[in-house]
Amino acid sequence: MSDIQRLPLDAIQPGAVLAEAVADARGTVLLPAGLRLTEAHLASLHRRNIAALNVTAPPDPAELARRREKVRERVLYLFRHADNDPAAQALLQAVLAFRQEQVR
Repeated sequence: MSDIQRLPLDAIQPGAVLAEAVADARGTVLLPAGLRLTEAHLASLHRRNIAALNVTAPPDPAELARRREKVRERVLYLFRHADNDPAAQALLQAVLAFRQEQVR
């Protein structure tokens, strides 16, 4: 699990993940926890004078590599009976790429 960091809005880059929901003064949730921030989100928060956010710190590279390897092993296990069928191999590569892209 990643650590939580409180950072000023100007220090946050697109792609950061919210650790907690962002709410306005009335308690209305503006952005949910777990959201991957975009330029548009950051611009909107800046317009609303939000000064800082709690974001998750990215995992260290070794942890990220370990997670991706675990995903790779799982996908290969699921496709263990696919043999050398070209369609199955193409699907394997597509699923593997998709699943590894989801690892954060």
